[in-house]
Amino acid sequence: MQLKQLRRLTGACAIAACATALSPSAAEAFSWNYSWDSFNDGTGSLMRDGVNYNSRNRVSRRAAHGVGVYSQYEHFGMAYTVTDDSVVFAFNSNLGINGHRNGRAKDGNIGWGDLFINLDPTKSIEEVQGTDSLLGIRFAGQNDSGVDANAQNGYARGSGSYDGTLGVFSGVTSKSITRQNSGWSNYNSFNNYVQRKKVYDENGQRVMETYTDRRGRERQRQAKAQVELVDGMELQESQEYLGQHGRGVIDTYDQRLGGVSVLDTAALLNMGLDFASEAGNQMIGGETFGFSFARSLLPGGDLDWIAHVMAECANDTMGMAGMFEAQKPDDPVSTPEPAMILGLLGVLSVVRKGRNTTKH
Repeated sequence: MQLKQLRRLTGACAIAACATALSPSAAEAFSWNYSWDSFNDGTGSLMRDGVNYNSRNRVSRRAAHGVGVYSQYEHFGMAYTVTDDSVVFAFNSNLGINGHRNGRAKDGNIGWGDLFINLDPTKSIEEVQGTDSLLGIRFAGQNDSGVDANAQNGYARGSGSYDGTLGVFSGVTSKSITRQNSGWSNYNSFNNYVQRKKVYDENGQRVMETYTDRRGRERQRQAKAQVELVDGMELQESQEYLGQHGRGVIDTYDQRLGGVSVLDTAALLNMGLDFASEAGNQMIGGETFGFSFARSLLPGGDLDWIAHVMAECANDTMGMAGMFEAQKPDDPVSTPEPAMILGLLGVLSVVRKGRNTTKH
């Protein structure tokens, strides 16, 4: 009886030692950082889930053109998270990763541009063009990005004609493809259009705001749409930072650093992403997707950055600032201490002697 107990104890000790040496670290918790765009500055047909809406967000036979929760090109927010080995970006919008069909676009489709990450946020996008400080990420394989051999500067005919190259690219320059995608030609025309629009909620009710009149009295009036390009920046500041209007895709690049993995809604939900909860009671976009890439593709050390992305037509732009912390050094695989190993060998020796004694 004592021998059996000792044998069980020895086995348990050996298993515990191996588990200590080989067990992986606990599953990493994803800590998401959210950023919100204006919910009323994406211009497009008011059409969502196959239903058309008029300019007051009420169901209609024909879709009006406007901004807001029913606009096909309205962006709502973006988020990012970083693990020891990966960077993940996610987007919430009415524009899905494959875009919308549009007969006015050269290729018959208007989709997403490329994501740009400025690793020197003290400088504007113009100042970092073509340097190692500007990364471009193509995550939508049917856009007019210059990294696609078949894009031909945005003149590809038919969205199926692209080669679909995705990846993280360094030393990039950017370009505008708004002409090929029936988009806005400058900030002024875009801003003026948006700022004339009155805001309605998803139920067609007027959204009111409080203001102070000349006599210092508080009044109520219907809110007007406001343009936001980069979260945390005033409009003029963000326009100066972004530079030339509509430069939404990569033009040239120095090298492809590595690939990206596109993530659907289910994958992101499993990672704890929750735009809906973060938005409270507000209606958000009908499309959520994202992508990941290896943290090792980025320079070492802590990295402050500003990232932005827009539709190919520049009908909406959103951006955010963030930081990637320096990668932690790999933990060496822990091994049992020599004294522990010797102790286990001693126990096993006792067990063997016990077996021999029992047989005699």
